[in-house]
Amino acid sequence: MNQLSVASHKSKYSQGFYSTFAIDGAALEIWLPEQEPAAELHLVAAHVGLYSDDDTDLVWDRIYSTAPGWKTLIPLLVCSDDMDLTCTVIVVEQFAYEDRIEWRRFGLLEEVITLEQPRVRWFEAIPSVVFGRAQFHQTLDDFRKQENVTMPWD
Repeated sequence: MNQLSVASHKSKYSQGFYSTFAIDGAALEIWLPEQEPAAELHLVAAHVGLYSDDDTDLVWDRIYSTAPGWKTLIPLLVCSDDMDLTCTVIVVEQFAYEDRIEWRRFGLLEEVITLEQPRVRWFEAIPSVVFGRAQFHQTLDDFRKQENVTMPWD
């Protein structure tokens, strides 16, 4: 299984360090372009710092949508200039199982995320990753606690 963790990262597109998720120790902003060079799009993490609280809530609501059998499209990276979900957005297709969470496909969102089934240009070269369910949830909780992200259900 893969490991999801929280990393402090300074992108060449950001003024300072910020928290982001890491896969097997590599920040998403590094890991994705290593797998697929077309994923290098001047992007930063979508989990903190978005201009709209509604966008931030959508990201966190979707990443926590892990009831077994659920499939969810989650924004991971956004345009560093716009910091919203309307410009360039890299998403992942998340599948939840009893014992694991799978990030099956990564891609570039081609329509707004709020559509029922928005078009996505999938990056075929990026492999799926699988996280242990308990470790996945602990990492999400650690990230939220570290960044003081609150949710409507808190």
